[in-house]
Amino acid sequence: MATSAEALSVVERLHEAPAPAPGVEPLESHARWVAAAIFGVNFVLLAASLGDYRVTIDSGYHISLAEWYAHHGLAWWDHINYGPGGRPNLQGPALHMALAVLGSVFGGRPQDFILANATLAVAQWCAAIGTAFYFARRLGGDVAAMFAVAMLAGSGFSSASFYVGVPSGWVFIAVPWALYFFLNDRLVPATLITAVGCYTHLGGFLTAPLALLIAAAMEGRWRALAKVGLATALLTLPYSIHFLANLSWYRGRHAPESLRFDPLIMLLGVAGFFWIASQSRVDTFLIAWGAGPFAWLLQDFHRFILQSSIAAAVLGALLLTHLMGRITRKRARAAFAWGMVTLATVFPLSIPSLAGEISWDAGIRYPRMLNWDEARRLAAIIKANHLNNRLLATYQLSLGPAIAVFTPVTVEKGHWVEVQPLHDPADYISAGAKTYVVPLAPDDPILANFARQGLVTVYGGTSDTAVVTLKASAVPARARAAFVAIVSRDAEWLSQCAIDNGTPPFSDLMSLMTAGGRAAYRHRLAAQRFHAGRMEVAALIYAYALEPAQPAEARRLRQAAMKFGRLASYLSDADPLGRISAARHAEFRRDMDTLAIALIDHPGDPLAARDVRSAMRRVFGDYLARAGQTGRSMSA
Repeated sequence: MATSAEALSVVERLHEAPAPAPGVEPLESHARWVAAAIFGVNFVLLAASLGDYRVTIDSGYHISLAEWYAHHGLAWWDHINYGPGGRPNLQGPALHMALAVLGSVFGGRPQDFILANATLAVAQWCAAIGTAFYFARRLGGDVAAMFAVAMLAGSGFSSASFYVGVPSGWVFIAVPWALYFFLNDRLVPATLITAVGCYTHLGGFLTAPLALLIAAAMEGRWRALAKVGLATALLTLPYSIHFLANLSWYRGRHAPESLRFDPLIMLLGVAGFFWIASQSRVDTFLIAWGAGPFAWLLQDFHRFILQSSIAAAVLGALLLTHLMGRITRKRARAAFAWGMVTLATVFPLSIPSLAGEISWDAGIRYPRMLNWDEARRLAAIIKANHLNNRLLATYQLSLGPAIAVFTPVTVEKGHWVEVQPLHDPADYISAGAKTYVVPLAPDDPILANFARQGLVTVYGGTSDTAVVTLKASAVPARARAAFVAIVSRDAEWLSQCAIDNGTPPFSDLMSLMTAGGRAAYRHRLAAQRFHAGRMEVAALIYAYALEPAQPAEARRLRQAAMKFGRLASYLSDADPLGRISAARHAEFRRDMDTLAIALIDHPGDPLAARDVRSAMRRVFGDYLARAGQTGRSMSA
């Protein structure tokens, strides 16, 4: 058997290499302690930040659903996202239920569920590192385990993909354990782990089962596969029936994420996979483990690149151990080992984990993907002004579920775009019936002017985000004039002054290490944020004015207003950091200039003008649609 405790084919192949010269024993004896030290340092840095932990934009969605589980027991229906009617909850329930239990144990307050999320995120990272350590050591010894831990813990993006605690991480952790038990004829734990993977994420229905299928085909274990498959199907039947019964809601759409990967771990992982595959005795376990997650190339290839890094770390570690075994000189062998560990930890050809962990604990909390303090303050404003029963429209889709962590709200559009209504009833609700979180400071002069005219009510907000409602419908002619003036002026400003919200140049990056530098950079981004935010509010007011006489035109304008809000997010928030290339940003500036000119040329009836319609399609198509944000959020 490929993974029997007595003889693993990889270990046999490693032993076929030239025997190390005398003196390797100290390296073997130190390797386990080095691995423990790498794990310990990173763990301490992560645990130190539990009180204000790094999260993704998905975290508000996961925690708000976990609270629903805690308060209602089950969540067959998602009442938070895609209001007013909500949608079937097709997200895997395992993590949400674990968060519900742990958050309730911690006290049941919003901050307790946030802490539960952070705690389980650290636990996921520990499980990922532990999995890499266990299988690398089992297959290649203590030195291989050291290499695997150094590569996975040291690679900034790969490590972060586990310590932020998203559900897909548990799927990738489950694969090798399901395989291990399957190949050792321990079918009960293999079935349970495969089922848990399915209950964690929809992608789990493909990942571990595909790995088991590959292993069964290589080993001829069809009867064992049939037993595990049937038992897993029975255990996951409630989820499967629920999903199939609501299949019409499933869109399978993904918003592209920034392509982030760690070259060192990926290069060594790919080389290790082909090295294993080229051997005369192919190791079933490693081939099935490496190939099983290929299903994610269809599901979400960004997650595949980041989270298949557990397998890549082990494959790369085995290759490095093999290469080190061919070095006959003791000092050269030791230099190779410590050099690779240092490279993987300090500079894994990308951002090292230690840099992000140390800077976060030191107070340099950039980029912050989701600001809990902002969400808490906005939720307090909504609650204090009795706005909870109104549909909530937020300029940034992930902000709505984050607010829902602190107060009950129903969000327009919402998070996790794979599941949404075919025809969204929110598109037909009057602009005046919603509460808006817009990307403007509450005291913004344009917003204040609209409030003085009695068109909007501003309830408060944060330094760059306001909670507003439309108070009265404007006279269409006045609303049109304001729309043309504001959008043309702000579009022209953006065409001339907008900077790309990507990875800053090195000089700016260094300035972000200081509080003053971060404040200056944030102020610079806020300026362009407010210009796009004013365009959103002007479009909302104009849409509200058109509703009685031109409902179809008003609906399209409401959707345009939402997209102006997305523009503001992309120009200023941390979550889309690096998603827009310099070339695309330059194209955006040209499109904004075209829009400004078109509006100035057609002030009388801008929405009927072909030039204006074409310019708006180009703005949203070239910038938002290619970035996956014409009403979509990142896949959870």
